[in-house]
Amino acid sequence: MEFATQLNIDPSQCFGDEGGIVGDSIGLEKGFSTMWNPPAVDAMMSRNDQESLTELGNAYKNAADNIGIQNLAPKKIGDTLRQGGTFVFRGDKTLFQHFDSKVGDNADIDAILASI
Repeated sequence: MEFATQLNIDPSQCFGDEGGIVGDSIGLEKGFSTMWNPPAVDAMMSRNDQESLTELGNAYKNAADNIGIQNLAPKKIGDTLRQGGTFVFRGDKTLFQHFDSKVGDNADIDAILASI
């Protein structure tokens, strides 16, 4: 939650899946092959400018300085190989879902906003 705070995001609006139980149950991708491959890095870099990358890096550093780097990482290091997704719900109805297949495969912001 410290990382969310550093980015001025309300931590109550964030969900953490310690151990990946929910991710496993809904089929989120995981494993080394989903991580830092060149197409994934290129996709991530194409959506971010230097200012946003610097802000993200500073937020991570500040969070690490506040609570320690060990407390930012999952207890099981293998959980860092998990991908996420973007899900929008209204009550029990799913309005939008996107499963990230690899790093940089994030949902399109316009599609997310159109769903709400």
